[in-house]
Amino acid sequence: MREEVLKQMLERADKEHPVTREQIMNTFKVSERKARKMIEELRRMGVRVCGLNTTEGYWIAKNQKEYERFRRDYLSKATTIIQITSNMDNQSQEGQVTFLDLL
Repeated sequence: MREEVLKQMLERADKEHPVTREQIMNTFKVSERKARKMIEELRRMGVRVCGLNTTEGYWIAKNQKEYERFRRDYLSKATTIIQITSNMDNQSQEGQVTFLDLL
């Protein structure tokens, strides 16, 4: 039920007038974490929920170009996280780089 109401909100929104996380929190009386999870759940269901960043808001892509722009940015973040995690995994405790090493 909640997912359907949220989906309707996002369908009425667009890039210039997105649904903010705060609006989701207020509408559904949920925490910020739960609001993020609700967006994640719609995405898991295949709904093309786009977002500018964590503060500006969300909307459902109105066309393929809009979705592809979001997809590129979204995948870029994931790639960065994977690369950083891999670098951290490959660093042994003995060879750990310290903050002072970077100066």
